[in-house]
Amino acid sequence: MPQKTRLEILAELVTGYSAARHEKQMLPIGHPRFAWHARFRRLNPASWATPAAIPYVAATSLLDAYWQLPRRPDLAFNSLWSATNNSYNDLFLASPQNAASEKLTDKMSIDFSLEEVAARLNLMVPISSPAGAPAQGISIRDLIKKYLKNAHDRNFHFIAQYILRGIAVDDHNANKVPPNAAIRKILVPASYASFKKEFGKVHAKIENLLGGKFASLCTITESACGTELNFGIQDSKKARGIVHQASILLRQEALNPSITNGGVAGTFKSEEHWLSFLVRPLLYASRNNAAHGNVASRLNSLSASANSVTAATWTFLFCYLYFSLILLCQGKITLTDLEPLYENADLIQ
Repeated sequence: MPQKTRLEILAELVTGYSAARHEKQMLPIGHPRFAWHARFRRLNPASWATPAAIPYVAATSLLDAYWQLPRRPDLAFNSLWSATNNSYNDLFLASPQNAASEKLTDKMSIDFSLEEVAARLNLMVPISSPAGAPAQGISIRDLIKKYLKNAHDRNFHFIAQYILRGIAVDDHNANKVPPNAAIRKILVPASYASFKKEFGKVHAKIENLLGGKFASLCTITESACGTELNFGIQDSKKARGIVHQASILLRQEALNPSITNGGVAGTFKSEEHWLSFLVRPLLYASRNNAAHGNVASRLNSLSASANSVTAATWTFLFCYLYFSLILLCQGKITLTDLEPLYENADLIQ
């Protein structure tokens, strides 16, 4: 009897749902990809010994995030983002400098949180040392880079792919069709337009080095129902190679940022701009795609694999760092309380 395809299994599950069968499509709980969870260290600030000091709304979402680990790190990330969203909004609202603001948007709150984190990049997180050994520590900047170094390739592939596809659409509309036959911009993910606008120099590097090569592999058409794009890529191996090259470039920009200093222009205008390059494409774009139903559920998709689990796990851990840094900016935790985040950075390698 021929083995059923993943699409056939999906169809059977969605029309006659069985939790037990659904679980069989996922990695078993004892799989090595879940081994990190045994060493995962949760925030446990000294101040939280007083229950009233715990950020209540954020804590309720944090519980849901913990509950979904380790098997569904993608869903755990969604819950963690709710806690993060609440925290950066509270940080914005509590600041006297924002008292005159008449509205509250994610952009305003995220920008303010990154400004506050940027002001603390040189602060040192204490790290426990063996008895008699000199005290150790790591700067918040280097702690962030420690996470970036350990990101799975798929985390940067996610960004690279939507950038290259966006460039391919731009190229198609500019060079291959009359204006009345252009691909509608509404079908291009908003994350691409945001990236192009916010990180123009990085976009230009990818476009100049790899964009044309990727676009030449594409024959882009709109689907018959008009809801998605078909890129018509025949040489998928070559396309994957270009995506991988773009992801390497993105990781290099993240790990070794060139920041404008005095009269010398860099890729990023400031350290806050660099932080935005990390948070918006790696976390916020991932959250938006999931929340708005723009992509298949990550671990239910036809392409889901063990690597998908690892990439989703890293996304959760990196968001956990961002969330914790916001709590630091709020004064709800201390630098010492961040020590568990140092050990968590090496859980995914």
